[in-house]
Amino acid sequence: MDLEIQELNSDVLGKKLGQKLFSPKGSLLLGMGAEIKEFHYQKIKEVGYQSIYVLKDDYSDVLKSSGHLISEKLRASAPLELKGIYRKLMSKDKISISNGKKELSSLVDTLIREVNIKMTNPPDIIDLKRQEDYLYQHAINVAAYSILIAQSVQYHQLKLFDVTLAALLCDFGMHYVDEEILYKPEPLDEKEIEEMRKHTILGFQYLGRNCFIKGLVTVVCLQHHERYDGSGYPKHMSGDDIHEYSRIVSIADFFDAYTSDRPYRRLHSIEEGIEYLKEPSGREFDPRIVRHFLSFFE
Repeated sequence: MDLEIQELNSDVLGKKLGQKLFSPKGSLLLGMGAEIKEFHYQKIKEVGYQSIYVLKDDYSDVLKSSGHLISEKLRASAPLELKGIYRKLMSKDKISISNGKKELSSLVDTLIREVNIKMTNPPDIIDLKRQEDYLYQHAINVAAYSILIAQSVQYHQLKLFDVTLAALLCDFGMHYVDEEILYKPEPLDEKEIEEMRKHTILGFQYLGRNCFIKGLVTVVCLQHHERYDGSGYPKHMSGDDIHEYSRIVSIADFFDAYTSDRPYRRLHSIEEGIEYLKEPSGREFDPRIVRHFLSFFE
């Protein structure tokens, strides 16, 4: 494919953009094929992108690309929609929480309709993220990957709905983590890591007690960083003691985070993410579910 990911720096000036970029409000920031000028470069940097796709030659291979699991339109609008839903769920007003839950259900239905497991070629485009909106863009992608896996393991509609809902909410507890920790440009120290890890418990507790989200969904908030080999947190669970929803979402969560720019490191490619899951490091995850996930990239 005639696309390459390039770190956002002055080297991109004069090159042609290889993927549409959107603003935090979901509007088009710059279209594919546009020549990147100084003004564009500054604007892209300002909204929080750390990497971009650039065209190496022409559009031919790009147009043949399978692209992402969900459409550009939904990738532009869904994070903003989810941000509004989170805001309602965090409200002290019961009506606002109820409306947030209804909107969340509608978003789940939209995502399930959108994801297509019958792609002729594997997904081959990473969803490049803005730092400010990482939480919401990440949640949408985790949901999309989780749908892909859940359909592959033959989940019926109710289970498919629940695992998608859980994926959208798995990092809800991040709202209670200090922003200085969330956006720290260096690796976290031990104390900061412990603070970050509390998001699993805090999200689980809040959504159950305040929003009355059912336990099969909120358990994923608690368990999505547990690992099949027992190396995860917060309770160091292992194997089938971890709920299957959590085992699905944990793979989707890892893969999207691994292929995303973070404040303390650059993104890894899709190929590197696949290799990680194939290597001994992949023992952190349920091998059966990993096989289902990797089958889409073969």
